[in-house]
Amino acid sequence: MTDIKTLTDFQSDALKEVGNIGIGHATTSLSQMVNKQVGISLPELKLIPLLTVPQLVKNEDPVIGIILELKGDAKGFLLLLLSKPTAKFLVRLVIGEADVTKGFDEMETSVLKELGNIMGGTYISALSNFLSISIGLSPPSDVYDISDAIINQVVCLMSPDVEDVLFLKTQFDINSEKIDGKILIFTDSHSLTKMLEAINKLVGK
Repeated sequence: MTDIKTLTDFQSDALKEVGNIGIGHATTSLSQMVNKQVGISLPELKLIPLLTVPQLVKNEDPVIGIILELKGDAKGFLLLLLSKPTAKFLVRLVIGEADVTKGFDEMETSVLKELGNIMGGTYISALSNFLSISIGLSPPSDVYDISDAIINQVVCLMSPDVEDVLFLKTQFDINSEKIDGKILIFTDSHSLTKMLEAINKLVGK
């Protein structure tokens, strides 16, 4: 394990600006998807050591995870984590019903995968355009489990040199109800370095 990486103020501000651009596109797409006015904000963004992730996203109850693989100039995975009540609320907005006493059926997971496509796709697209690097995403997969198990599943898919994770906390505001989600971007050290160097180049560093 190397020293804990931290973002410079400029890197943090740049990533937040990218987030705001991506979230703006996601807001429009999600509003159309649920046919309601949706607000999405990004109140928190930080680079955290991989070892601290399980505690940060810990939830006593199972959660839904939407996983998309990063391809191109950055390798890794994007993970959207939603609590069961949040996921069911979003599903209900789209298809009009959602049984909160059960898990997620095929229709519900289809809705949530599309949500993952919207949230992950718009952020990664904004990041790719902003940094002038090529990053694509695979079709999403879903898993319903305890958060620790989902994190471990993603980590097992990664190369062994993953040390830091980009953590984005998102807040949805729908019908005056505020609900939270979490986006985690797992990349190997080479990909992370490439992204941060691309940010530095924006100011000639």
